[in-house]
Amino acid sequence: MSTSHHPGRSGFPRAPEPSFTPIARPLLFDAVDAAVLAENGGCGNGRVLLVSAPAGSGKTVLAADWAAHRPGLAVHWFRVTGPACLPPEVPGEGVLVVDDAHLLTDPEATAAFERLLLDTPASAAVIVCARHDPPIRWHLLELRARLARLGAAELAFTAGESARLCGEHGVRLDDAGLATVDSLTKGWAALVRVMAVHLATHPEELGSPVLLERPPQAVAAYLAAEVLADLPPALREFLTVTGVPAAFTEKLADELAGGGAGHCLDELDRLGFPLQRSARGTDVWIRHHPLLRACFRAEADRLGADRVTELHAHAARWLQAAGHLPEALSHLCAAGDRRELLDFVVTAGLTMVLDGDGGALFDELTRTAVDLMDDPYLWALRVLDALVHGDLTDATAYLDLAVERGARRASLAPATWTTTLTAALAVDVAACTGAAPVPFAAAAPTGNADIDCYASLQAATAALLAGRIAEGEELLHRGSALAEHACHPRLALRTAARLALAAAATDSTVAMRRRAARALAVAADHDMLASFDAAQVMTIAAGAAYLRGEPPEPADLTAALAWRRDRDGAHRPLVGAHGHLVGQLARLDSAQPGRGGSAPTPAAAVDALHRDMLALLDRADHPVNTAALVPHVVWALLRMREPRTAKLLVDKARSRLGELPDVMLARAACALAEDRPHQAVDLLEPLLRTPGALRPNSRVTGLLVCAVAHRGLGRPRAGAETLEQAVREAAEAELVRPFLDVPGAIALLDTCSGRFARAEEFVTAIRAHPAAHREHTRPALTDTELLVLKQLPTGRTVGQIAADLGVSINTVKTHLRGIYGKLGANSRVGALDTARRSGLL
Repeated sequence: MSTSHHPGRSGFPRAPEPSFTPIARPLLFDAVDAAVLAENGGCGNGRVLLVSAPAGSGKTVLAADWAAHRPGLAVHWFRVTGPACLPPEVPGEGVLVVDDAHLLTDPEATAAFERLLLDTPASAAVIVCARHDPPIRWHLLELRARLARLGAAELAFTAGESARLCGEHGVRLDDAGLATVDSLTKGWAALVRVMAVHLATHPEELGSPVLLERPPQAVAAYLAAEVLADLPPALREFLTVTGVPAAFTEKLADELAGGGAGHCLDELDRLGFPLQRSARGTDVWIRHHPLLRACFRAEADRLGADRVTELHAHAARWLQAAGHLPEALSHLCAAGDRRELLDFVVTAGLTMVLDGDGGALFDELTRTAVDLMDDPYLWALRVLDALVHGDLTDATAYLDLAVERGARRASLAPATWTTTLTAALAVDVAACTGAAPVPFAAAAPTGNADIDCYASLQAATAALLAGRIAEGEELLHRGSALAEHACHPRLALRTAARLALAAAATDSTVAMRRRAARALAVAADHDMLASFDAAQVMTIAAGAAYLRGEPPEPADLTAALAWRRDRDGAHRPLVGAHGHLVGQLARLDSAQPGRGGSAPTPAAAVDALHRDMLALLDRADHPVNTAALVPHVVWALLRMREPRTAKLLVDKARSRLGELPDVMLARAACALAEDRPHQAVDLLEPLLRTPGALRPNSRVTGLLVCAVAHRGLGRPRAGAETLEQAVREAAEAELVRPFLDVPGAIALLDTCSGRFARAEEFVTAIRAHPAAHREHTRPALTDTELLVLKQLPTGRTVGQIAADLGVSINTVKTHLRGIYGKLGANSRVGALDTARRSGLL
């Protein structure tokens, strides 16, 4: 038998030889081999490969080049030239290639072709190349597992293959140029070659939009002759009107074409016309090939400006009603009806922003109606858009502009809409940036469901920021129902995030974790895990893990520590300074000895923590929230043997924030580290007697400080009672953090083990915690001993110290023995070292 290069006894002509060197396509060769060859390399089982794709996709070239690379295989070639043109037979062995099989339309001939394929000998195979599936019953072959298919998607050039073809024509493409060619041609072989020829003489067009707005004449001519020429007028008109939108559904096509879209689409599918389909929600969206759409848009222009405007208006109304607002806006601007555009901005602008499409709204208005951008309502929408994307610096600046514009000019939106939205935004900005709380109470409904839902959410937020947690939670639950009713996933996520924040305000670690998980489920369901709200929720989850003494989830820690670049180029924490500090605490804790995780060295991490805490104090935003972080940073510094740095931090907190309860707790921590138990107790007991003065974690920490101080003062009973109270309250809220922070707390638990009743299991878990510190407390130095201790760094002799203090040398020696014994030292140098490390000096 002959190969494809020489006529054989069967009389089949040889395979055509292309006028160019084909691009090597080994992966496609493998696909053809798998479809038609048996495992031993020969043909078998009467297999059929249908290669169906539009003109110029490379069907014939593929089959011919594949045959040329299989010299030992008998390949026969038959080209269909008319409706009834059939190959006389399938040879007894080898591969028969039937090219241009789409021309086979005669009913008797197609029936005979079907029988010929079904009766293909087991030692042979057939490759059918066609622009669309010939009208035979292909399923009969599929049921016998004898049919394989290659379509336009498989034949499309890869980016690398397109680059090689262009290179053959002297066109060297960088990554951007290759992306342009690939996006325009979609790998359609003939179009890639025509485009390469064009760019070889017009390289300046590669980086301009002219290629898409007006394809090269050679491209248009090819498509007109090979793809569009044989289409009936009705289909050409259908393609023209559906080329106005970037994508369409069958229902939108009905709106544009006046009906009959289903029939037209079926007919186009039968003809193998290249349409790209993708699922979006419950709809199937259809796109034209980019270069074909450019041809259709040119044809639409010939329909006249009025007709094109009408098509844009029809598309805009349908898309808006279907909820596809960015696409609707684009068509509204193209239609040029300013009244309808203003109505759209007022009624749908907020929804677009909440859906995350604010950028599309503002870009389109800047391009077509820039005068609207200075409207107070548009400034308010820009504030919200900045908040949606976590651009807190922009949100703050835009809020100032929205307030200023609203004070001096009327808005295109109703006044109640603009004023209510702006007031609610002020609360949201304060909540996201950690600024001072803004009072706000939702007024009467505005009539705009989106604004009313958002205002309800911010009224709840204002209550939370003012410390009215129960009221805030009630309003949030109500707002959650409104958000779900309004079908706004972003508002539902923000509401869920604020509920998690409400739990964080009360240190309720169980609720923090549960509500964070719920919020993240909402984010996952609506593809918003990369949003600012999701990052805030992950930070809350990391904070809950920190309070529970657990390592945070890596994703939560990553979100809490993430940075973002503002438009001014500055890098800022994604979740704000307060949230970022929580992430630093969680990271530091997860890297402690005995714990897993990767982090900077403890010293470097504590240094960064201290630096950021100082920066937060300089801002003095939201004093209560800032003060709540101070004790945590102080404990971290004390663990690193930095008592003096901790003391300076507390002093700065007092000067910037005043004597807030958490600042006083930090003072007590330093007093305990300095062996001043009396001062620690005096600072904390008034706070512990005042209901609600301290948050649960701070209150348990305060109780533990007092328990350790009582032990150091020789009051074991008071220490034990205070410890038991701390354990009861900590077990109820599942708070482990205080026991890991307060030096001596674990030792007290060891000493009092077995007397905690129902909380014994909780205590046992804490005592076994990998980060538990067993630093036993030392007896407190007397005032005179402290006075003598402070003389030691001067290098003065015992006699000189005695003279300075007006006491005998023996008295000084007695005090020194007491100091050495209490500090576990046997020399002046050892005593000084221990005193400095413990903060006594």
